[in-house]
Amino acid sequence: MKNRILRTMFVVLALAGQAAAGFFVFQEEQEKAAAREAVVSLTRDAGRAQAMIGDLRGAQTGMVAYGQDPSYWVPKVAALAQDATDALKKLGSGPLASEAAQDLTAATDALASFARTSDRVRDLLASNQPLTASSISFGDAAQYLSTASAALSSVAPSEALAVDRSAARVRLIEAYALLGAAALTLLVLLILLPRAGQVQPAASDPAVPTVGLGLSLAVPSPVELNALGRSGFDLDIQRNSPPASADVPPERPHESEEEIVHDLQRESQLRLNTEAQVDLAEAARLCTDLARVKDGNELPGLLARAAELIDASGIVLWIAEPGGTVLRPAASHGYSDHTLAKMKSLAGRSENAVSVAYRTGQMEVVRGGKDRNGAVVTPINAASGCVGAVAAEIRHGAEVSPAVQAVATIIAAQLATLVAETTTP
Repeated sequence: MKNRILRTMFVVLALAGQAAAGFFVFQEEQEKAAAREAVVSLTRDAGRAQAMIGDLRGAQTGMVAYGQDPSYWVPKVAALAQDATDALKKLGSGPLASEAAQDLTAATDALASFARTSDRVRDLLASNQPLTASSISFGDAAQYLSTASAALSSVAPSEALAVDRSAARVRLIEAYALLGAAALTLLVLLILLPRAGQVQPAASDPAVPTVGLGLSLAVPSPVELNALGRSGFDLDIQRNSPPASADVPPERPHESEEEIVHDLQRESQLRLNTEAQVDLAEAARLCTDLARVKDGNELPGLLARAAELIDASGIVLWIAEPGGTVLRPAASHGYSDHTLAKMKSLAGRSENAVSVAYRTGQMEVVRGGKDRNGAVVTPINAASGCVGAVAAEIRHGAEVSPAVQAVATIIAAQLATLVAETTTP
């Protein structure tokens, strides 16, 4: 896609989706935390109400006990009953789940029945009928208090269970929201992925190209380029060479036939990791950060994150000079200074994975061996054609994983926008 306005709109759409999903998750987490705090408060208040019911049971027993003065215990029982009723009303003042509300209603009704029975016991004591009052006190009144206590003990657990069920449903919805945002971001990245094009001929002006991020790509001399050989970057692949002419004798093999057969048998026994997975959310964050790069010094850190994402021991960003005859490393991660010193440049027409991926605009996958890593080389395709390649040495045989290859393609697509828009002739 070449229209910059549409590209910007798609990027804004992806960022808006991520922001909406993040805000939704944050809001739901806040509500879940508030619900858990409410359960803690409900448990504490229910415990206090239980203690009041216990005091009420003792005062009711004292009111009909032999030798006790009813004039002391009657108002005390009435006061404790009123305090317990007020405590239950406080418990019901907030929102409760249906099961918890039913338990609280049962406790309130039982306490109200106890209050009426206690008034009857008071009247019997006033009319000098202590035996009947004792029978009612230890019978109906005690039963009402037991019912209220049992119902009250179920309020907090019922509410906690309801909160846990609601939290489980919310977690599922949050997962759907995050997956939707990640899918939207991936779709936008695939829409913005440029098609592979042909390398445009270089201008006649041999001026040294400069990347706007401060990365210099000086053109090497023929002597320097020829002296590099394979450039010290062990990503060479075997290609079918054209038939040798009569004037040029065929190149002699570097290995004996037995060594070649041994290497093929050894590599055929390798177990490839086709099930390797990649964190799509981290890939989306990495592409977002790549889109914000303003200084070339930020690239090594972002390449380090890319290497960790796809389990790469090293990663190199190669950029082509005008004309496409030479590729030079612009940024890297995971290689020593000695190794980087060998990576001065690559000939665009040479037969190694980086050059081939650049010429064809197609991904090159190099199988690893028992004593070496594999590699994935992804071309950086811009609207004007291929402008470079991203070479990553992949560990644990994951170079054949579709997930690793897909994320490597997405990262290269993001770098295509960065390199193409900041390169000036």
